[in-house]
Amino acid sequence: MRKSIITLLSLIVFVSINHSQIDPDIEKTLKKRKENIKKDSTKNNVGALVNLGFNRVGLYNWAGGGQNSISINGLASFYAYHTKGNSTWDSNLDIAFGVIRTGYGPDVPWFKNDDRIEFNSKFGHKANKNWYYSGLINFRTQFTYGYNMVDDRIVNNYFSNFFSPAYTIGALGFDYKPNDNFTCFISPGTMKITFVMNDSLSSIGAFGVDENQKIRSEFGGYFKMSFLKKEPFDIKDLSFKTNLSLFSNYTNQPQNIDVTWETLTSLKIGKVFSLTLSTYLIYDHDIEIARFEQNGVDPIYLTNTDGSFHLDAQGNKIQKTGPITQFKEAMGIGVSMNF
Repeated sequence: MRKSIITLLSLIVFVSINHSQIDPDIEKTLKKRKENIKKDSTKNNVGALVNLGFNRVGLYNWAGGGQNSISINGLASFYAYHTKGNSTWDSNLDIAFGVIRTGYGPDVPWFKNDDRIEFNSKFGHKANKNWYYSGLINFRTQFTYGYNMVDDRIVNNYFSNFFSPAYTIGALGFDYKPNDNFTCFISPGTMKITFVMNDSLSSIGAFGVDENQKIRSEFGGYFKMSFLKKEPFDIKDLSFKTNLSLFSNYTNQPQNIDVTWETLTSLKIGKVFSLTLSTYLIYDHDIEIARFEQNGVDPIYLTNTDGSFHLDAQGNKIQKTGPITQFKEAMGIGVSMNF
């Protein structure tokens, strides 16, 4: 009996000693595994593309004809994607500005041929494997005055300016995100606000606001699809991104859908240079755009059924205006930096 008790006590001491040696190892392993899980659940992807292009044509006693021209274009696209656990936060800022001067002499004015500021930010919390409950904010405007032609520049007859217009969209909905390259956001409840802060433009009801009003609010449905791909089709140093946005006003002609669609393609050439192609398409039924002939100079006037011009109260011809698809493309080669 005495030997059995001694044997049992020895066994208890042996197990206790080994248990005290194993516990720290197990604790260390579990702690390390927990740290790895925590580390892996947080992902940050931050980057930028900056491109600066310059083009000049100089003609001196040139029998073939033509005009001198100088153009400068700048483009910057910044993005930041953050993932932690079941939450994601994606933001991007796109800035573009370009100017051109055609002709020769100190009196030849500069015109902008590209002007855009756009910011997007979206926060989501995972609902299941590929779907997120999400909220989105979008803002876009431009830097400075916009003119149609030289005569408008001389008399300061501009049709747009900074914050005239500016658009803000706030939306709550669902985001489908199967991978890091593609997202599709759907919102049944969206607020769109149009700002026209310039007194001259707001007084005539430009960009859909009521006359002498600076703000217009709309409530409707919103859809946005985004795609970003580096080295598509296994083409080295090529990157492509596109965004498509659709908005329908529930209370005012919901069949007239506002469309914004942009693309940016960039091909790196060597270590410094790159070739970029950007396109931008807009359709907004609330924006009245003056119509011109194909030469972009001669106005198109309203006519009566007999072919005569339609005149206003002062007897002046009335230029045709109305909603129409707007499209812009810009291609250039220049100094490029990727971060």
